[in-house]
Amino acid sequence: MTDPHGADAPDPVPDTVPDTATDEPQPAGSAPDTDRPPSRAPAAPAHPRGGPGAGPLPWAASGPDDDLADAATPGVAVPDAAAALDLMLRLVGPERAGPPALWFALLDAERRLLPVVLPLSEVPLRPDPAAARQVVHVLASVLEREAPGGSAVVAVVRAAGGDQGSFERAWAHALVLAATDRDLTVSAVVAIGEHRARVLAV
Repeated sequence: MTDPHGADAPDPVPDTVPDTATDEPQPAGSAPDTDRPPSRAPAAPAHPRGGPGAGPLPWAASGPDDDLADAATPGVAVPDAAAALDLMLRLVGPERAGPPALWFALLDAERRLLPVVLPLSEVPLRPDPAAARQVVHVLASVLEREAPGGSAVVAVVRAAGGDQGSFERAWAHALVLAATDRDLTVSAVVAIGEHRARVLAV
């Protein structure tokens, strides 16, 4: 993982956030829309949608997130970034065509999927550093309690995304910076759009 303060950090995000990525050809290595898993009901969040102050809940809890276990079985190994991309495509499902969102999945120290997911919908185009720190704090607290030595997989989602647009780069930078400050390991950051998806270099 590169230093988020160093030369690899993304350019500052302008006041308006044009997204030239929507006009770029699909890069090699990105996941085409045919990689979409079989149709299922849209994945509901493990908490009421809203700000990052709401904590994640286990999939086993009774509630609207029951269909997430159909997309990815807790305990499955997520050994590398390609597997992380596949995992998040399955979890996000049809919501890859929706408004801007962030999705987080947690892995234990052996990179096995924990039964915890945290989707945040309708996030702003420009990242809020305080919000990034808050959600990272929630994830790190869960891992410290349930799976010491674990890590997080992050998906930056929007219909027109799936590549290295300014929205994706800015949120990836903010989250990795917050995770570094909180000693949270981020095993992969992926960008997911309606028609393409890829692992982001962070």
